[in-house]
Amino acid sequence: MTAQILSSELANLIQDSKRKNTELRNVSEKALQDLKALPATSETQLAAGLDIQLKILQALPSLLQNYSNELRGELLSLSLQVCSFLQTVKNPAVSNTAAATLQQLVISVFDKVASEDDRSLEIPTVTEVPAGDTSTPVRPAAYDAYKMFRDLCLVTEGGKAEFIRFSSLSQASGLELIESVLTNHGNIFSSHPEQGHTLRSLLMPFIIRSLSDRLTFPITLRVIRILYVLIRSHLAVMPSECEIALGLLNHMLDPEASPPWKRALCMEVFRGLYSDPNLILQIYGEYDESDGKKLILRDNLAAFVRLSTEKPAAIGLGHHSIAPVSHNNKDAQADQAVVESAIAGVIGGPSNNNTAPTGIGISVQWSSIRTPCLDNLDKSEAPNLPETYIYSLVLTCINNLSESLAKFILPLTVHAEGKTKKKVKAQEASTQDDDSPALSGLSRTQSYRKRTVPINPLDLEKHSAYTRIKTAADLINECWPAVLATCSTFLHAALDTDYYRALVRSIQKFTQVAGLLRLSTPRDAFLTTLGKAAVPSHVLTANLTSPKTPALESPSIFSNPKGLLSVDSFVSQSSTLSQDRSRGASMDTMNPQLTTRNLLCLRALLNLAIALGPTLRDSWSIVFETLQQADIVMAASNTKGGVRNDGEISAQSLGSEIAAVQSAASRLFESTADYPNDAFVYVLDSLCSLLHGKSLPASTPRARGGSFGAPVSQRRVGSVSGISLNTESDARDYVFALNKIADLVVLNESRLAHYQATESGWEIFIKELVSTCINRNIASSARLLAADIIARTVKDIAGLSLAESEGQSSDVQDRLLSALQYQISALYEDQAENEDFIDETDVEVHHIALEALKSIMEQCGESLTAGWDSVFVVLKSAFETRHSKDIGTGSHASSGRSRNLSLQASSVRSKRLARSAFGSAHLVCSDFLAAVPDSSISTLLELLILFCAQQDDLNMSLTTITFFWNVSDFLHNRIDMSALPREHAGDDVHHDIEEASNQGSLPALWIQVLLHLIAVTTDDRMEVRNGAVQTTLRIFDNYADQMSPETWMFCLRVVLFRMIEANLNVQLTLRSSERGADSETITSWNDTTKVILKAITSLFTTYLDTIESSTDFGNAWVTILQFFERYYTCRSHSLGASIFTAITGVLSKSQDPNKIGVSAILQTASLWRKYFDHRGLWRAEGDSTHEAFVAYAQAFKEIYRLSKDAIEAEQVLGMMTNLEDSILLSEKIAYSSDVDYMTPLQTQVIECVALVRSDTTGAPPFLVKLLSRFVALPFAKMAPESGQKGPTFVALSKAAMALLQSIAIKHITLEEVFTSGALDFALASLVKPIQEKYIWQLEGKAPPTWQKATSTALAILEPALPQSRTFSLTKEVTKSIWDQIIHLANAIAHAAISSAPPTTNFSKDEQFDIAALKSLRDMTTPALGSPSIPDTTRRAYTANLFANSLIHATEPGEIPPPGTGPLTDLYKPRYGRTADPPPALRTRMAYVCLAELVSLVSVHDSSVERVKLSQAAAPYFILRAALPLKAYIADQPLRGRMPQPESQKRELLEVVRAMKGMECEPRAIPDAEGVSAPMKKHLVRLFPLVCSAIRVARGDGEVSGELIGLVEGVGEEFGV
Repeated sequence: MTAQILSSELANLIQDSKRKNTELRNVSEKALQDLKALPATSETQLAAGLDIQLKILQALPSLLQNYSNELRGELLSLSLQVCSFLQTVKNPAVSNTAAATLQQLVISVFDKVASEDDRSLEIPTVTEVPAGDTSTPVRPAAYDAYKMFRDLCLVTEGGKAEFIRFSSLSQASGLELIESVLTNHGNIFSSHPEQGHTLRSLLMPFIIRSLSDRLTFPITLRVIRILYVLIRSHLAVMPSECEIALGLLNHMLDPEASPPWKRALCMEVFRGLYSDPNLILQIYGEYDESDGKKLILRDNLAAFVRLSTEKPAAIGLGHHSIAPVSHNNKDAQADQAVVESAIAGVIGGPSNNNTAPTGIGISVQWSSIRTPCLDNLDKSEAPNLPETYIYSLVLTCINNLSESLAKFILPLTVHAEGKTKKKVKAQEASTQDDDSPALSGLSRTQSYRKRTVPINPLDLEKHSAYTRIKTAADLINECWPAVLATCSTFLHAALDTDYYRALVRSIQKFTQVAGLLRLSTPRDAFLTTLGKAAVPSHVLTANLTSPKTPALESPSIFSNPKGLLSVDSFVSQSSTLSQDRSRGASMDTMNPQLTTRNLLCLRALLNLAIALGPTLRDSWSIVFETLQQADIVMAASNTKGGVRNDGEISAQSLGSEIAAVQSAASRLFESTADYPNDAFVYVLDSLCSLLHGKSLPASTPRARGGSFGAPVSQRRVGSVSGISLNTESDARDYVFALNKIADLVVLNESRLAHYQATESGWEIFIKELVSTCINRNIASSARLLAADIIARTVKDIAGLSLAESEGQSSDVQDRLLSALQYQISALYEDQAENEDFIDETDVEVHHIALEALKSIMEQCGESLTAGWDSVFVVLKSAFETRHSKDIGTGSHASSGRSRNLSLQASSVRSKRLARSAFGSAHLVCSDFLAAVPDSSISTLLELLILFCAQQDDLNMSLTTITFFWNVSDFLHNRIDMSALPREHAGDDVHHDIEEASNQGSLPALWIQVLLHLIAVTTDDRMEVRNGAVQTTLRIFDNYADQMSPETWMFCLRVVLFRMIEANLNVQLTLRSSERGADSETITSWNDTTKVILKAITSLFTTYLDTIESSTDFGNAWVTILQFFERYYTCRSHSLGASIFTAITGVLSKSQDPNKIGVSAILQTASLWRKYFDHRGLWRAEGDSTHEAFVAYAQAFKEIYRLSKDAIEAEQVLGMMTNLEDSILLSEKIAYSSDVDYMTPLQTQVIECVALVRSDTTGAPPFLVKLLSRFVALPFAKMAPESGQKGPTFVALSKAAMALLQSIAIKHITLEEVFTSGALDFALASLVKPIQEKYIWQLEGKAPPTWQKATSTALAILEPALPQSRTFSLTKEVTKSIWDQIIHLANAIAHAAISSAPPTTNFSKDEQFDIAALKSLRDMTTPALGSPSIPDTTRRAYTANLFANSLIHATEPGEIPPPGTGPLTDLYKPRYGRTADPPPALRTRMAYVCLAELVSLVSVHDSSVERVKLSQAAAPYFILRAALPLKAYIADQPLRGRMPQPESQKRELLEVVRAMKGMECEPRAIPDAEGVSAPMKKHLVRLFPLVCSAIRVARGDGEVSGELIGLVEGVGEEFGV
């Protein structure tokens, strides 16, 4: 072990001997020479010596501890000398142990002093030592310590020890011992004058000299460490010496005065000093505040200013702070370019990779060192320090200074709470300072107290630290420019995130302390600096011309008025931040953006505002203008992203920073809720001051209709940033300020509600916002926002007033409503002479105010006890002033029955305004009438008249009519109805009523409501006047049960009859020759007449019992009939419809004709019949007939129901003729069809016909013919003069068939049905639809018309044919009936297939016709053979059967033409054909007709009827049988071997078999000459053709066999 130590020491000596340092090299060489001169010594001897030395060192501390009282004086000196000697031993173990032991012994000595001081009364003094100009007694331990420390100081500075004989104690060791003593027992040097004297006389002079000399790093380091200890602990002991030393430290900060490492040591000392609040205040108070002494801290802070600017390139000084750039990062080349561009040439010269700095700017990576210089005790040379290390120390010092001041001042500003804390808090809700009294009588929902205002420490004059408080205030007042300059420089330097945040935090703390001390100048200066740092610095001196930004209404910063910035929008932008580092900083100058550092400064500013809020007073403008500038930058760069990542943090961190800013902004405004009123007023006033910018010049033209030209003025320049913006930002400025005002007011609504207007800021708020919203030189978006804020605030405060008592809430309500009235009156104050020009923005502002009133009404309508006059003034403001004063019924213009009750039209300023005001009026009339004072009801009626009279919104007028109803209900419940006839029985009733209503008479007001409604019934708009009529009806209907007969007659005479008369006069006027009216106007007035008549008759019918009780009822009924008759002269079907509807309504309610009176009913019937007397005038009107005729038919039903026993039959039939005429004259209903269903008129007429008694004289034939005409109506031609297509009458025809069948069968036993021609007319009418089968395609719903007619005809014929044989009918009658039957049969068998729709089911229809034909055959055979029926009729029947039995088309000339015999060319052959005709679709019907011909020719009972039928059918049967034979003979040879078509073959076989099996009537066919075959005469006639067919049919066995069989049958008949 010893050898190793020796080897190591030798190697060290050899190495030292080679150094360039001359002194070190000489010492090493001398040591090597001494080693060579030593005698040889064994390793064992050396080891034994070292052990002894170590044991000695180990024993010394124990001796001093155990024998402290004895080990004094010389013994102590010897102990220390031993340690000092052993410390010089070359052996490191011994040397180091000795040094440690020496330090331990020295400390122990001072430990004994501390112990001795604790027992100072027990230990006597032993001597006196010098203590400056005097001497002081000391005790033994103190004396030893004094001598020992004095010797240490002497030895260290190079002198000779007096007490301890130190052997070559190095200067560094001495300094370390001194530092150890001062550090461990600093209090001894403060309490012992002798030690203080040593410090002043020996140590401090040495330190001052050492600082001035150029010493080595280890010595300078230890000297400065000792100085640092002395300043921290013993400044009061040696103030003058410390003053010199501190001055030297400031001087050494000069780069020309000291090397970098020495400057760093000085900065590290100041860093420690600034971290101690008491020390820094002590230094400032001792020197800077004292006259004649150095300005230590001021000079130091001034040095910081110089330091911050000495190397701008090193710290990356530029226009704004950016992230530092590392030279060692290859990926950072682009970043370096950005930095160089950003600092605009400040950074210059190439970088040297071999130099200490590793980057541009201040960063933790290269601007800080792991071990401070003051802690490098083991270094023999100064370390290589980063170039920017000293600047990072400046930042740290500034931060420590701010922190120290904050630690001292902030606790003093908090309101102290004693043991009664809970009690105080419980009383705060009802306690208020004397200087802010609440509104008298109002309850408090929140306490606004000065406890929320931080205490000003300068007011704590009795506080123990008051002197230091003043010192701190003086420090800030004197030093803030230097601190501000330093901070401002570094705010534009390249700092990493940690340093930048620390810098901002320093500024924030310093500003907060200044603000808490009410030092407005430094506070405002730092606030302004933060404000400038919160917005992009490169726009401070440039005009910001933003790119084409979205409209103000687009999503932007204004979309989140509760917060400063929209986190959602920022995060979405930050999520798409480009990672491309190659973009230059020049892009930023073109498009300013908020960086994360801007947001950090902004958040600091907001936090300061939160902390200092109640004390800022006028300085709030700095905060708000900064927020405004940030908002503008955001809006200007909205299209390209409003927040730029500065490259240091991720998008997630960026979002967090944004969220923090938003949170701070929210908390800032939330904190104002606890401000005292005076502080709150300052906040509000500062926000409002943002609205006092330069607006558009008064001469700037504005387009009418609210279309603004481009603004030309410049925006107000804020005091914070000095940004000058173009006019695109003008509106944005206002919107920002208004949004913040809105946030502030929302959070302080309770304050505004519960304090006087002048005290709470209400007057300022209303005045400023009203001034903004009415200023036409401001952008419309800002004006609208101001109006909206007023509206929201008024609404919210109104909601708060609900919790107050009635008397307390009245003042609040009156204040709110007065504010709205003031706003609207100010809006139109300069437009009194020109109301025709209304700007769109003015209208919108007005609209917002009206909506606010509506909201108040919704919330507080029931509890609104004040401000009703303001309510109605605001509502009437929707109308132009010149109209709102003279709107009325015009009843003063004339008197008597000719009085004009028309309205004068009112003009609204805007439709929107009218609708908004109308909504509030709706609330008043619907829900809050009870709250309206009686004195205001007449004003309310005036308002309603205005709404009714306006012509812009129909629905508004209609709804206003219902409001009259509500007012009527409200008034009626409070009046005596029976008093009406008595109080108003004069000649001029209407004038009396108006006078009484003006005097407040409730009955008169009720009648006045009705008269207003009567006036509305003459309005030009149909819906309005109809609504007035309906409302009048409902009003009467609601109170009819409470009205006496006299009251009824009074209301009829005063109100209802006047309504009819007014309407009738209008109708007659419209049709006068002097004044023509268009058809649309006449139609609308006709509709109104209908409504009026319906309303009057409804009242009559509903309350007829009560009305009849009046003695004046007869006159009233006569008056109504006269009105009806006068309406006839208007030549209008619409009016006729109204009249007949009224008649129907009255009569339908009467079940007893005696109740109305027979004469009255007959008079009504006469009036009904007279209607068609005016048919010549109907065309003049040109209106539709359908409605009138429907009402006409309905009236007939009611009249006939009540008068059927009294009215004559002839009159009834005449009335039926009128009904038929109504159908014939009716028009087609638009968008309707009478194919499936009858029209209402047709339905009514059919019901009328069914209603009439058919058992009266002449009624059955009349009704049968009438219905027959109805059946044939669809198939009759339209009248030539008809200008348009009329109804189809299809459904009517079917309905008439059913009724015709019923009436005909019912009265078929009457001979007059046959003799009058009614039956054959009915059959003819029914045959027509059957003949039109498939041709007439308007069939409607099932069954088709032809099927319905077929069924009806068969149903009628079934009883009619047998019944006809019972009467002695003339041949003409009989023939006409049978002719129609023949036509019917032919129509059933025939069908126009080619005209049928594609979807026709021929098989089903054919089956129906076959069944019908068979049914008809059963009814007519053999009756058709009666001799009374002409042969021509029977031949027509059989000819029709022949024609309908044809299956295949015949060739031309194959059938003889009409007028010649059927068998004329029987044997004439025709040419063959190769094109086979297709068979008929109705094949089954053809075979049925063929079978019927066979049946008619066949022998039956040989009766006369049968013989005549067979004679009529035989020729056609022979011709029918010959046709397939002739076709076979002519066509088959041409086919060759091709078979005959199946249909032709079947037809041929069917005919042959029928001929073969048939036995004909002997008298049906004349005998052939020379041939006798009574039963086979038909075969004889056809035999030549049969023979020819046999010759052709040789190749067809089946046909040949049948033909041969036929020939054999002929042979059998001949007896062959």
